Amino acid sequence: MHPANHVEISGGLKDQRLLVNDVIEHCVDNLIPRVRTLWIEVLLDNYEESDNVYGFCSHLERNQFLVELDKQQNIYNLILTTCHEMAHVKQGVRGEDMSETDAWKLQSKLAHAYIKDKMGMKIKDLKLIETRI
Repeated sequence: MHPANHVEISGGLKDQRLLVNDVIEHCVDNLIPRVRTLWIEVLLDNYEESDNVYGFCSHLERNQFLVELDKQQNIYNLILTTCHEMAHVKQGVRGEDMSETDAWKLQSKLAHAYIKDKMGMKIKDLKLIETRI
């Protein structure tokens, strides 16, 4: 990810923030590598319990986004949800419609590439880990 881009993460545990930041960098490098003016604020909180969702992405203006992620997810789902919301960031940056269909298509591809390449794990092994970090 280009150093001019900015990601700010709050809430959750330190290991969750580190993981989410790494996944976001992976997604930016793969989806929108030429973007140099990206600003993403990420909030890790309890959304599934109150809103029955694992994540949200709000396009604030131009290349500014607010991503909200449920901190109670296990590791695999946190990676998957982060990738899903980053697909929406890509849509916003490119001026595309915020399509759930496209985000669903991209999330597994991005998440599985991250798990295999960056974590050096098999998908099935990570899915067996039910705890969150």
